[in-house]
Amino acid sequence: MKFICPYDGTQVNENLECENGHKFMYHDGIYDFLVNSKVKGDALLERVAPIYDKIWAPLGFFLTSFYSYDRIFKDAGSFLSSQNFLDIGTGPGTIFKYVKCEYCIGLDISTKFLLILKKKFSHVIAVRADATSLPIESASMDSVSSFLVLHMLNNPPLAIKEISRVLKPNGKCEILVLVKSNVISRLLSKWWKIELRHRDYYISAIEENKLTLLEIKKYGPWLLLKCKKQA
Repeated sequence: MKFICPYDGTQVNENLECENGHKFMYHDGIYDFLVNSKVKGDALLERVAPIYDKIWAPLGFFLTSFYSYDRIFKDAGSFLSSQNFLDIGTGPGTIFKYVKCEYCIGLDISTKFLLILKKKFSHVIAVRADATSLPIESASMDSVSSFLVLHMLNNPPLAIKEISRVLKPNGKCEILVLVKSNVISRLLSKWWKIELRHRDYYISAIEENKLTLLEIKKYGPWLLLKCKKQA
């Protein structure tokens, strides 16, 4: 696996040190690019990590959208399966039950979730990094996903810019976000203490970053966006 430095974009060698001296770490099966950072995972999600993919996320998604969490991921598997695949905000790696890939990367800021991922999917490369500064080479991924994550960030368009950067021309991406739309979305925004954006905010960010929208679907307060990197 060839990584780049998330700070300056230079190549990272086999000792996980970049050309400008930034050093990273490999531990417990995880490539850690946040080893010197104070970034932490959400405290609530850290607590529910053991039940996240079996109870927390499926139940929460169904109660807010009246749609099956499992069906969302099955559809994603059909759309995103490819040779080189990256899942941003992977959590316990649920999507790897559905996406077929030869070179599979699960990326998250939470060590706790990544440890669960490695126990469940030993073939997946676990990477601890920030969605807005990916340690992934440009134009190296055939497909990228980010489910239930980007709306939690302070700067979602920067993460979308990074998705576009790492995608190969004609590569596919799929994004699922919470948007400002109804009473449920307002309640969730207060629960998570986050600022929600309208759907046009995400659509504009996608179109401004050389991504073509292929499909838009609404599931209650959730917006699913399927995209393709322009050639």
